[in-house]
Amino acid sequence: MEVGLQKIGMEKILAMPLGFFDTVESGKIRKIVNDSAATTHSFLAHQLPDLAASVITPITLLVMVLWVNWQVGLISLIPVGLGFLVFATMMTKKGKKFMELYYDSLEEMSNEAVEYVRGIPVVKTFGQTVFSFTRFYDSIVRYKDYVFQYTMLWKYKMSFFNVILHTTAFFLIPAALLLLAHGENLALVLTDFIFYLIIAPNFMTVIMKSAYFRQFAYIAEQALDRIDELLDYQPLAWNDTNTPKISSHDLEFTDVCFRYEGADKNAVDGISFKVSQGETVALVGPSGSGKTTLARLGARFWDVDAGSVRIGGVDVKDISQKELMANVSFVFQNTRLFSKSIRDNILMGSENASEAELQKAVELSRSKEIIDRLPNGLDTVLGTEKSRLCRRFPNWAKAKQH
Repeated sequence: MEVGLQKIGMEKILAMPLGFFDTVESGKIRKIVNDSAATTHSFLAHQLPDLAASVITPITLLVMVLWVNWQVGLISLIPVGLGFLVFATMMTKKGKKFMELYYDSLEEMSNEAVEYVRGIPVVKTFGQTVFSFTRFYDSIVRYKDYVFQYTMLWKYKMSFFNVILHTTAFFLIPAALLLLAHGENLALVLTDFIFYLIIAPNFMTVIMKSAYFRQFAYIAEQALDRIDELLDYQPLAWNDTNTPKISSHDLEFTDVCFRYEGADKNAVDGISFKVSQGETVALVGPSGSGKTTLARLGARFWDVDAGSVRIGGVDVKDISQKELMANVSFVFQNTRLFSKSIRDNILMGSENASEAELQKAVELSRSKEIIDRLPNGLDTVLGTEKSRLCRRFPNWAKAKQH
């Protein structure tokens, strides 16, 4: 089952638009495909069988307790009843809400940790601290706050619950003394006392198992929700049959409007402009004005909500994915490179390119001088000490290959 869910998840991810990877962190994607599938499998394979035991065991214990001496048996069940009541008060909507916040903050911190680890070379190079990675630091603070609130919410109830777990003798001793006062046989009373002292606490073990089962069930429910959220994401519809070829590289935006999911206003609203083939144009504006959004709409990271984006007079919605990717290149602000040589990263997706084409791409990207200074040149493996300051050049060179 785990492998099946992972396969379905990967097939869905491969069909996702590029905008999906721009808005969803790689750590979260990994958690959905790997961890959520593993959690679901673990719950079905290991926790469900325990559910049967948690139902049969208390019934068997109850029969034994009442069969030996129903009066003493009922007295021995007093701490069990109190413990169950305390446990029930913990399973409230408020408690569930805190659990949701706790696990959401844990997931967020895990996702941000992945991104932080990937940025360690930058931290080492420029002597930065965790405060330079604001999102990671904020996720740690939020997790700490929720852990504290979660702990304080259960502090008194869990303390009382743990005390109740060990109070069976407190209720049995008066019962035994009362029986002896009424002339009961000492050996028989002592035997019953030891029997109930051993058996009654097992009910608490069952209650704890039930609590753990509910916790695992909630985690599995969250895992399935994440998988469902991924599967519900609608990929872009590509026209791969009888598609027109791009005859020029004129880029034209006509009355383009676009709003990110969950936003209360458009990121770009009624934008129109044209960039002719061969022109070099810079989009200038304050942070959040839509510069990056416009660039990514041109590469069809998402579909516009209104208006049109055309390349060579052809709407990008009518261009096949292969044709569009062969004619559009882009360099991301945050690089995504493999731990291979600079040469391998530049040739990724264009493995059949000649050495002359490779050198031309390097020269056009203006990175030849810096790469030549490296001990192994194009064969320098990214991630080594000498290559940390040139992580974006392979992307520039790759873009120039087109």
